[in-house]
Amino acid sequence: MLNRAKKHVNLIIKDQVIRYTVSKQSTVDGIIDYGEKFFTNGVVENGKIVNEKAFTSVLESLVREKKWRHKNVFFCVPDASVSIREQLVPKELAKEEIKDYIHMELEDSIRLPFSNPAIDFEILGEENEQTKILLFAYPKERLQQYLQVFNAVRLKPVVADISSLSLYRLYYQLDRAATKEHLLSVQWDKDSLVLTAFNHHKPMFTRFLKASLDTNSWQWSVADNELLWSDEAMPLEGYEQDQFVTIERFMDFYRYSVMQGEQQITKILLSGDYPYLDRVEKSLRERLDIKIEPIAMHEQQLRIPAKFADVVGLSIKNTAIRS
Repeated sequence: MLNRAKKHVNLIIKDQVIRYTVSKQSTVDGIIDYGEKFFTNGVVENGKIVNEKAFTSVLESLVREKKWRHKNVFFCVPDASVSIREQLVPKELAKEEIKDYIHMELEDSIRLPFSNPAIDFEILGEENEQTKILLFAYPKERLQQYLQVFNAVRLKPVVADISSLSLYRLYYQLDRAATKEHLLSVQWDKDSLVLTAFNHHKPMFTRFLKASLDTNSWQWSVADNELLWSDEAMPLEGYEQDQFVTIERFMDFYRYSVMQGEQQITKILLSGDYPYLDRVEKSLRERLDIKIEPIAMHEQQLRIPAKFADVVGLSIKNTAIRS
């Protein structure tokens, strides 16, 4: 969405945490630092900054501690309001004219779940004498809010990305991607579930679900260096079962509505910061007769914890993906 830069800080912001890596070059081996900083509740909700003073304070402390002042920043827009969809536009439009056409057709032939979007697109090919594009959209006011805070703490935002694309970029860089596979990226975090289907190295369909959990029940464990579930009255197994049903329904929708019954998901890439992903992986293997690949299996190669996989993928954004 914005221009690329070479030396940079990479940030992914979730409702409870900022995760970062620092890169000297845009490769997996180029990462020289990583870490995370947690928020108290009520700072970021559903990807929206609701307490700008507290958010700025957390980010400012990181900038000061890590000496990031005036550093270039790659960041992912929060997943809650990302819209990814295929769209047909007139074939006679030049590439530089497509964005103007999209803005002109908003609320008419092109409908998005929010107004005043920040948009980007990628040309996929031709269909029915029209140009098929992949349209990426995000609420502009939310994007501007993050940009204003970055500028206020003397960071230079140069790249805005989407976490599912960052994860796929890493998956591709690890030489795991196959052009014809129908991959379902399952980003299972403490506060959300993001499902994105990929084919021919392109996202085909995505869905974001806010976790139906009380965030106050995630308590910090010094021994585990992790937020763990502390509410014995609400076992997580029931919540996990509901999420499995959601995943299966997504797969059915992809098969019968997106692919018209001709193709289906052939593999799941499992990632996220949910502390019980081992249990999730085991259950998915028992329920589904397809390949399950946890991003954690590449942790040794990454040399940092697997929950940072999306930030690693963001750090290598100028790595090309061949169609």
